[in-house]
Amino acid sequence: MSALWSRILAATWVLVALAHGFVSVASRRTGKPLWWVDDHGIAGDATPVIGAAVVYLAMLAAFVIALRRVPGSPFVSAVVAVVLGANAAVDLGTAPGSALVAAAAAASALVASFAALAGRAAHR
Repeated sequence: MSALWSRILAATWVLVALAHGFVSVASRRTGKPLWWVDDHGIAGDATPVIGAAVVYLAMLAAFVIALRRVPGSPFVSAVVAVVLGANAAVDLGTAPGSALVAAAAAASALVASFAALAGRAAHR
């Protein structure tokens, strides 16, 4: 992956993390929080801390891997985007508006992951 595409992919992950931050706050304000934001989730009060840590650590890992131009980073990025999309799908029943925004952010990361393959160095 070229240096330019690695920076574009890393910047995409920063924007996706910001979008998830905004949607998490908005979901709490509307009274329909995402599962990883909810105070009364699966494991009680620990759910938001653990859930948010998992969500944001996954995005941080994709960011760091893209920025360092690790071989296969577009594929790792795509896997993280798919996991975030599945995470959003879990919330479609309880918080459909927030889940759709989170899914759109994950879809944009997936598209950027595939676009970063255009910056791959040609192998001869």
